[in-house]
Amino acid sequence: MVYKRPSILVVDDERPVCELLYNSLSDQDYLCTMAFTADEALAQLASQKFDVALLDIRLPQISGMELLKRMRSEHRDTVPVMITAVNDVDTAVEAMKLGAADYIVKPFNLNRVDACLSTVLQNKSWSGDIEDSEDLLPVAEEDRQGMASYFKQMNAIARGVEVKVDSFDSHATTVTQKTIDIARQLGIPETAIQSWEPARARLVSERNRQIEASLKKLERNPLAQVIMGMTELHLYKPRGSGCQN
Repeated sequence: MVYKRPSILVVDDERPVCELLYNSLSDQDYLCTMAFTADEALAQLASQKFDVALLDIRLPQISGMELLKRMRSEHRDTVPVMITAVNDVDTAVEAMKLGAADYIVKPFNLNRVDACLSTVLQNKSWSGDIEDSEDLLPVAEEDRQGMASYFKQMNAIARGVEVKVDSFDSHATTVTQKTIDIARQLGIPETAIQSWEPARARLVSERNRQIEASLKKLERNPLAQVIMGMTELHLYKPRGSGCQN
């Protein structure tokens, strides 16, 4: 399989912020593009596909929130992450309702941005499995499109929840339950929620199965065993060196 560098669109009217993110993420092997206005961003989105867009909320003319709405309508394959200097809970909730995967407050830590992108990209690769699997939509054909739309909304919520929940300290059930709670608050129909929940469970089960298979392969690798502390490193000692074996 050919490695594909993740593509990131950075949208901010402050050139130093754009350049900081561009240089930092490019150094980490992301394929970055800059835009200084919403119009420039929309032109870039129309000309090429991006995995993630980092959107400043306060943009001239067309705001970042309006750009977010346009993206979720016209460029659904690109995951939006909002960046702002205003730590406003209401704005964050509104951004999440509109489909933002995360909300980063300036001045931000570049490690925080990198961690966010890593999680969002991982979740993006998994969430498509629910949206694209017709067998996970047990509804009449005429209702399938509407149900798929609700699934996309809930997957967006789940992405937002997952970037806030440390996967090493929490179970998948925590993410699922928080997603359902938010979906109910947003008025997503109970039928859609009850269809999404088992679909999510099957997705998590398959993800865990693949992770377990990968770990088993690692366990059979001597170098990995040493690194992971499964075995002690036995150094070769020549005979007669005076050292006991």
